[in-house]
Amino acid sequence: MSTSNSSEVPATGPWGSPQPEPKPVPPAPPAPRQHWAWTLVSSVIFAAFLWWRMGWMWALAAMVGVFVHEYGHVLAINAAGSGPGRIHVVPFFGGAATMARPPQSEFKSVLIALAGPAFGLIAAVPFFAAAWTTGDAHWFEGAFFIAAINLLNLVPAPPLDGSKALGPVLGRIHPMLERAVLVAIGAAAALWAVTHGEWLLAMVVGVTIGSSLTAPRLRPPTAPLAANEILASLALYVAAVMICLAVLQGATDGLGLPNPLAILGRFGA
Repeated sequence: MSTSNSSEVPATGPWGSPQPEPKPVPPAPPAPRQHWAWTLVSSVIFAAFLWWRMGWMWALAAMVGVFVHEYGHVLAINAAGSGPGRIHVVPFFGGAATMARPPQSEFKSVLIALAGPAFGLIAAVPFFAAAWTTGDAHWFEGAFFIAAINLLNLVPAPPLDGSKALGPVLGRIHPMLERAVLVAIGAAAALWAVTHGEWLLAMVVGVTIGSSLTAPRLRPPTAPLAANEILASLALYVAAVMICLAVLQGATDGLGLPNPLAILGRFGA
């Protein structure tokens, strides 16, 4: 793998900025596996919490959606040479994918971040199929939930995937712009979570915002985005958002609702 010294990374705009010379570093040990018993217990706790809050359909969709979403990250982590990737279940919150070593470049970090929401939409396919096969529109709720959690993950607020996908782009314009945007959107996300009674989410976002403000840098010092990679990152991010919106609208139409907002309020129910 390769990395660069923090002093070599340009502080401002992408146009004509020098690229750092990669320096080899020893490989990191593989990320530890989550013990199967804790994985099982965590999954049961997570599913039970969602069943209690939203019903069995949303709990089923969340469990399937989280594992497919995180597996998308793992596939990208392994393809980027940062593996082996691991999936960890986090009670009350969802899941997380870990890697053995940081990606060699910021563009690979962007691809890893976007792989989760993009691949995660595959989890909606069985729910659409069940709705069309049985004629029971209730299954569209599962597809809606999967599309919604992947779309919410694309919000550029720490610690969501959107902050990891857009952060490098903003950082190449100016490092302070990245911090300002991520903190502002993160604060808005935390406020939304508080007003909807999602205290755990608000706490996680708040802690991450605090870490962003105090950390000397937001990412490991790797090769920054080149000009063409900035454009590619933005295009891929917009494409991921549009696909999520399309799946969300398809589920909304299946439920016979006027717009996604008619059911999105159930997230804070």
